[in-house]
Amino acid sequence: MKKIFYKYSLVVLATLVFGCNTLDQEPRSQISTDAAFADPNSAQGAVNGMYNILQGVYEWRVQELSDVAADVSQKVDTWDALINIDEFAVTPDNSEVGDLYAILYRLIDISNAIIANVDDVPGLSDALKNDFKGQAYGLRGIAYFELARFWGGIPGVYGTEGVIIRTEPSIGINESSYATRASLVETYDQARTDLETGLSLLPDTRSGNDLRGRLVKATTRAMLARLHLYLQEYDLAAQYATDVINDANYTLVKPYSDIFNNKNTAESIFEVQFTLTDQSGMRNWYYPASAGARGGTALHEAFYAEISADPLDERHQMTDARTTTSGATVYYPTKWPTANDDNNIQAIRIAEMYLIRAEARVLGTTVKDLAGAQSDIDAIRDRAGLGATTAATENELMDEIIDQRKKEFFAEGHRWFDLIRTGRALTTLSGITRSEGSTTYSLGDADRQVFPFPSKDTQTNTNLEQNNAYK
Repeated sequence: MKKIFYKYSLVVLATLVFGCNTLDQEPRSQISTDAAFADPNSAQGAVNGMYNILQGVYEWRVQELSDVAADVSQKVDTWDALINIDEFAVTPDNSEVGDLYAILYRLIDISNAIIANVDDVPGLSDALKNDFKGQAYGLRGIAYFELARFWGGIPGVYGTEGVIIRTEPSIGINESSYATRASLVETYDQARTDLETGLSLLPDTRSGNDLRGRLVKATTRAMLARLHLYLQEYDLAAQYATDVINDANYTLVKPYSDIFNNKNTAESIFEVQFTLTDQSGMRNWYYPASAGARGGTALHEAFYAEISADPLDERHQMTDARTTTSGATVYYPTKWPTANDDNNIQAIRIAEMYLIRAEARVLGTTVKDLAGAQSDIDAIRDRAGLGATTAATENELMDEIIDQRKKEFFAEGHRWFDLIRTGRALTTLSGITRSEGSTTYSLGDADRQVFPFPSKDTQTNTNLEQNNAYK
């Protein structure tokens, strides 16, 4: 697994280069803050370091933790930290939960350093200063969004307390090290403000792989569409989704398999980049040992039955069968096929914008447009090889949207949050079975719709109040 980058360090990592238009930067493992912003080249290295940290967020953690917590994926090995999530029995000392939390704050700390220092870099053009700050604000906004939904909840659905908000670089131990949690609304507001600031500073486009591997205006618009959907602000969700749908850089890719069999297709609004020397981890969790992977995670049998029920649905072709060590037949996604694990990870796809707009058109007030929602759903169904939807009423359309999101984004980390934000988690996640488990599992406790803060953080900072289910 990728090494963990802990928060509050002065280390700035600068190892990634994503495209031909990015300044060359020698790999560095440790440099001081002054050195990180001594000249344009080192400042570019600090920006590269943000994306290096971002890899740890999306290489598998967001996807694996949320889909295993839902009814899409299940654990079929002995990895206790993820089995506990699968069985709704996660604890504050869960190592995988703790690692994601630490990486997100490390990303925030590097973003803060760039925002605070980049204007003083000698010889750096104003255009690059804005670009670097735009990327830092945008990635900080993404980090706060992830922190909010994993550890805080969703306003109006579950939760009132958010996370600790830090907007200054961490230098040693001071009063800010013992901060209290902001409200949940304040946490989402921080994410929104950061994304909006990033939108104002970022360029419209980039050349080569940087268009999808680094933030541009469309990336922040897509994230704002997602954020406003979570906040049930449907007019804004539809507006931002439409802006991205109308951007000629992005389109639904056919066939569905091409999204994952190729890198940086027109489907991807934001694709986290990986290489032979900087590998991703999704394939390792799902693929069997015979394919050179760990195979500790599989699709739930009930989900596989759903996605394979219609033989015309191309999405179930992105699955395969394998046998566990105990002899059980399970199914796994084949979305990340490259055996050397240099698969990119599609963090935001244009398909999501269609389904966000469809949901906004169903549930919104001023944007209510059921025929438009049907059209958006049909764009996704058509790409999957299916006919037009028969859903017509608001309830039918919402059921269809949630069903399409489950099938379209399986193993991509959406399902857990879709169930929570639509109020379906407690009823849907009931009587869940695992192929390797002998009992059924239910979410049951509404307070477990958020994850626990790591015990080492609550012990170090006694002002950090633990979530209710884990006290």
